[in-house]
Amino acid sequence: MKLAILLIFILLTKFLDSKKRNKTSENVRENIPPTLAKNEDNTIEDVDEDKIDEILRDATKNLVIFFYDGRVKCPGCGDALNEVEKIDDDIEATGYIQVVKTDDRSVARELGVATFPSLIYFRRKHPITYDGDFKDSEVILRWLRSHDEVVTWDLTDDNFEDKTSSYSPDEGSLDWFVMFDADCNAFISSWETVAHRLRGLVHVGKLDTSVNDDVAERFRLDDDQCPIYLLLHRGKIYRYKDAAKDIKSLTAFAMRKFKDQRGHRVPEPPTALEHFYEHIKERILDIMDDSQTLSVIGVGGLIVIVTITLVLSKKQQQQNIDKVKAS
Repeated sequence: MKLAILLIFILLTKFLDSKKRNKTSENVRENIPPTLAKNEDNTIEDVDEDKIDEILRDATKNLVIFFYDGRVKCPGCGDALNEVEKIDDDIEATGYIQVVKTDDRSVARELGVATFPSLIYFRRKHPITYDGDFKDSEVILRWLRSHDEVVTWDLTDDNFEDKTSSYSPDEGSLDWFVMFDADCNAFISSWETVAHRLRGLVHVGKLDTSVNDDVAERFRLDDDQCPIYLLLHRGKIYRYKDAAKDIKSLTAFAMRKFKDQRGHRVPEPPTALEHFYEHIKERILDIMDDSQTLSVIGVGGLIVIVTITLVLSKKQQQQNIDKVKAS
């Protein structure tokens, strides 16, 4: 009797342990995010930062990057990937576009990706953020085809006023919406999306203040703030001040919301003489930054000084000798 009870107890214990293991396994599976990289139905290559850099170094290729979250639950990532998969062959059939996917957080941070799923399209190293949903693969395909062209203007100290005519714009000319940045790569792709949304309505440009400091000084821009957005409208400046730097908010500001604030007069551009002076000053600073060139100039200058000193000294000695002979 005791043996039978013991046997029943052992069998019951094993049964309960088995149920517990099955339940635990189910819970684990529920909490694991979609392992998109391991899904055999998906043909898009899963890559890391090094592979992305390698592809971008090939100047003949455009690159579509699908971002998913591989750490936490991402309910929409699987469905979104399926839609991109449907057009993968059509995209790569062009011969100049490659499609990849990644859950590399460092790449996402660098490109300003904060939500998943997301998609960024590199056109010859120029990124643009997809601003639609992932419900229809044909919509995504049409978006890619219509955003092949880079429309953001690259502005510099040399061409800023010629391009924008910010101080004295022509009557009826389009406004300019300019992003001033210093290595703020996380905002470049979304800024290109803003440029496409405003195409034909507002010119959109960007200026790297780390190498174009003349314009930054002219507009009194703070180096600590990055990026800074200024709308140039009929000779006045309107600064975007909202904390949100998303595509929708920036587009709305350029179209109408800038009118809610008071504009300030655009600072007068430098004269031709001032521009020439700045150019010469920068050339001198460049030479001084070049230690090798500076060394050559220093040694050359020292040789000239020593030579002149020796000549003058010898001449003085000869004059003294002549005086002695005369006396």
